[in-house]
Amino acid sequence: MTTSSSDSQGLFIVGGVVKSRMTDGDQQVLQDYLSNLLQVHNLVILIGSGASFHLGSPHTRGLATDAVKNLIISAGSTMEPTDEDLLRVLNPNNDGDLEKLLNGLQLAVALSSQMALDSITLGEGSTAQSFSVDDIEGLRKKIGAALAFACRLPGEPGSIDPDYRNDPLRAHRNFISRVVRNRRANLPRPRIFTTNYDLVIESALDQLGYPYIDGFSGTVDRRLNLSYYGLDFHRVDTTSQQALARADSALYLHKIHGSLNWKAATEIEATTGVESLEVHQVTEEAASKGERVLIYPTTAKEGDTLAYPYSDLMRMLGDSVQQDDTAIISVGYGFADPHINRILLRSLAMNPALNVLVVDPYAVLEDSDMITAAKNDDIVGTTLSEAGFTSKSTAIAALATGTDARIAVLTGDFGKFTEFANLMPDPGLSSGQVPPSAVVGLIESLEATLTRSISITGNDDD
Repeated sequence: MTTSSSDSQGLFIVGGVVKSRMTDGDQQVLQDYLSNLLQVHNLVILIGSGASFHLGSPHTRGLATDAVKNLIISAGSTMEPTDEDLLRVLNPNNDGDLEKLLNGLQLAVALSSQMALDSITLGEGSTAQSFSVDDIEGLRKKIGAALAFACRLPGEPGSIDPDYRNDPLRAHRNFISRVVRNRRANLPRPRIFTTNYDLVIESALDQLGYPYIDGFSGTVDRRLNLSYYGLDFHRVDTTSQQALARADSALYLHKIHGSLNWKAATEIEATTGVESLEVHQVTEEAASKGERVLIYPTTAKEGDTLAYPYSDLMRMLGDSVQQDDTAIISVGYGFADPHINRILLRSLAMNPALNVLVVDPYAVLEDSDMITAAKNDDIVGTTLSEAGFTSKSTAIAALATGTDARIAVLTGDFGKFTEFANLMPDPGLSSGQVPPSAVVGLIESLEATLTRSISITGNDDD
C-alpha cells in the first residue's frame, strides 16, 4: 500500500552526508537537486523491477514451494509428480529463490550433458532421487515461462496497489513526462535503459503520446535494427519536407535484458544465403510460443549478455555513461547484476563528469532505524555512522555511505517509485505546457461534444 506523503519517511544523502530528512519543509533540497540534474547534457535513466512493484511485479525470493507451484499453474502449465519431487529436493527449506532454482536446474542439465548421462541423482542419503534430464529441463522451462507470465503487467487488480487500480500507469506517466518536459529543447534526448521484461514503459509512452525509438524498424514485420538508435524525430514543412525543428517529447528506450514481446528466429538471407539471428517484435502471445529473447535471472546471465542483442545494448549503456556532463538516475534497480554494476562503477572511476542518483526505499537502513533517523533533527549534515546508525550490507548502502560527492541516494518511503515520480519537478505547473496526450484528450472531448450537439439538433448541414 502506498504511504501518504504526510506519513512518509525518507533521507536524501549526497557523498555520504545526509542533506535532507525529506519532511515537507526539506523536500525542496531534493527538488533543487533534481532540477539541476535533469538539465545535464546527457541524461540516462536506469529502471529496474522495483519501479513495477506497485503494479504486481513478482517477487522472486523467499518463495515457499507452494508459491512456486502456483506461479507455474497460473502460467498455464501443469505440475507433474516429478516436478513436485524436484522442487522438494531443490527447495528443502521452503524459502525458494527463483534465481537459485533456475541455477540448480541449469547446472544439473549441464552436468548431465558433460557426463553424457540421461539422468542424474540429486539429494543425499534416503532423500536422494534420480531425475531424467528431460524432467529437469522441463521444470526449468516451466519456471522460466511462469516468471515471464508473472511479468505481464499491470497484474490482476488484487496484486496492484489500491491507489493505482483505476489508473495503473499514472506514476510512470508522471515520471516520464516530468523527465522529458524538464529538459531544454537543445539538449540530447533522454535515454531510458531498463532491465524489465514488461511493457509498462511502452504503454505509458503510448498513453502520453510521446514518440520514442526502441531500436526496431518496420511496421508489419518489426525487426531489431540497432542503427535506428542513430535516428531522431523532426518537424518538417509538409510541402518542402525541410526540417524545421526537433519534435517535442521524444526519447530512446533500451531494454537491455530483452522483452516479453521479443522473439528470436534464425533466418537465411534470400540473396546471399547467409544465416543470421533476427529479433522480432510481436505480440506477447506470439512470443510465448517461440524462443523468447530474455535474460533470465540465473548466474549465467552475465554470460548471456555477451550474445546478440544484449551485448550491443550493453555497449550502448557503456557509451552513454562515458559522455561529458552525464547523469544517471537509477530507480528500482537493486544493483544485483554484476555486468551492469561493472559499467557504472568503471564509468564513475573514469568519467569525472558523471553524477549518479540512486532511488531505493529499503536498501540502506532497517525500517526501525529509518523511522528514528527521519525524526532526528540533528542528522542533517552528518553521516549515518556519526548519527549512530549501522547501514545494511547492500550495494546501495555502500553507495550511500561512500564519500564521493557525485553519488546521491534517496531512501525510505520516498525511494518508492510512486513517491519519487510525484517528487519530480513539474514544469507544466509554471509553464502551462501540456503533453500531447492531453491535447488528444481535449480534441476527443470537443468532438464528443459536437457529436452530441448534432444529435440533439438533428441538423448536420452546418
